[in-house]
Amino acid sequence: MQRELQRLTWVQVQKLVPYRIDTIILPVGTLEAHGAAALGTDNFIPESIADHLAEKINALIAPAVNYGITRSLYGYPGSLTVTPDSFESYIRDILDSLADTGFEKVILLNGHGGNNEVLKSVAQTYFYDTQVKIAVIHWWQLCDDVVKEVFGQDGGHAGIDETAMMMAIDESLVDPSVYDKDMAYTYEPGVDVYPIPGSIILYTRGEGYPDFDIKKAREFQKAVFAKVEEYVLNTLRQWEKI
Repeated sequence: MQRELQRLTWVQVQKLVPYRIDTIILPVGTLEAHGAAALGTDNFIPESIADHLAEKINALIAPAVNYGITRSLYGYPGSLTVTPDSFESYIRDILDSLADTGFEKVILLNGHGGNNEVLKSVAQTYFYDTQVKIAVIHWWQLCDDVVKEVFGQDGGHAGIDETAMMMAIDESLVDPSVYDKDMAYTYEPGVDVYPIPGSIILYTRGEGYPDFDIKKAREFQKAVFAKVEEYVLNTLRQWEKI
């Protein structure tokens, strides 16, 4: 069946929600520099996870929120941002509309670290106010152990993990010809730099550089999908007891 909310008619939604489907997936990201990968990396990855999940958890997929809070990489060509206040209000308005439509559970798939703090705050107040259950998943944090299992090292922003996910989604969204190892910057605690002098941000010195290995990329994507699926299914099952 069709799982994309925007491709359904209002009559179809009226018949489906919440009687046959009570769960909605909302992908959220931003546009910002990602080394040799497309600006929309933080949007494409949660969208791909949503596509994988929808049938398995009997959910619909809301259109992605493609604009988020871009801070340290704002200034790189094509990187866009919105203010935290605007982002918070916009996300809350969308969530309220989903509640009004009849959805009783929300799986918010976040692809961008700059959104984390606001999304956590919005999710807390949203549940308090509406009693709609909501899980905010920052996929790269949830799957940190998967990066080590598949690649044997830590990942990073636009590093081996995100670049692999993008290659597995669509190889044309990654351009190895523009890659230069000097694109990478190792994050150092105690330093704030705007913009960060590298569109690839590593969290462990010497680890996480993209390797553009399509076989490993597909292996990693499969493992990420499995990890998120397991977590979401367990959450939904436990929610039924509340």
